[in-house]
Amino acid sequence: MLFLLTILNVAYVLDPSLQPLEDPAPDATPEEIAKVVELKKKREEDKFTCRGHILNTLSDRLYDLYMSMQSPMEIWKAFEENYYTKR
Repeated sequence: MLFLLTILNVAYVLDPSLQPLEDPAPDATPEEIAKVVELKKKREEDKFTCRGHILNTLSDRLYDLYMSMQSPMEIWKAFEENYYTKR
């Protein structure tokens, strides 16, 4: 799964250290504002894509269990907690 998400260039949204994008400063130029808006839109689209691909690979039983989670990071953390085996 992680390989597929990496190929699609959306795996970065699963990074726990990913910082939220900040709003532009009040004195920002229109170009800076447009850049921030574009980055926010891209991140939201990537989150949607990531969540969709994760859910698409699940069996029906698991899909029903995880479909209520809106964030791909939330789904990924739940997977790690449930299926990661400690040695």
